[in-house]
Amino acid sequence: MTRHTHLVVPALAALLLLAGCTTTPTVDEGALADWRSAQEAATETEPDVLGVLTADIGPGRQDPSEVGPGVTLRFPASQTVDHLELSCYGNGQMQGIVRIESRRGSGSSTVDPVDCRDSPHPIRLTDLASTDVDSVAFNGFDSDRPSAWRLVIVGAATSRG
Repeated sequence: MTRHTHLVVPALAALLLLAGCTTTPTVDEGALADWRSAQEAATETEPDVLGVLTADIGPGRQDPSEVGPGVTLRFPASQTVDHLELSCYGNGQMQGIVRIESRRGSGSSTVDPVDCRDSPHPIRLTDLASTDVDSVAFNGFDSDRPSAWRLVIVGAATSRG
């Protein structure tokens, strides 16, 4: 029996070590609050910001066709959007879907995986998707850890009077 114990103990230790490595990191709520404050401060004085969408996101894989509409901003009057800026909290990765409605129609685009630590990530829109915009929606998915995302909608300087 002693001979088997010597084999079992290292195997159990390896399993416990692997189990500890696969747990999902938790969110440091204080650091997340600081990130949100810094993000808000960075856009407070930007005159071309038309709006900001934000939400928390949990970890897990999801098929893009099953991702709901997420957070939507409807403009009181159509706008010209220059670009979007996607930021996410922490050192993880995530994807997202942008949905645009305009007088010309509606459409959606999947954002490739982004590294949160390299935020913000500019998202350029086509001419068709950037003029006469009535609403912008975004929803994150495929996050590898609990996080939060923030999408800044930046208008063209000529879209305001």
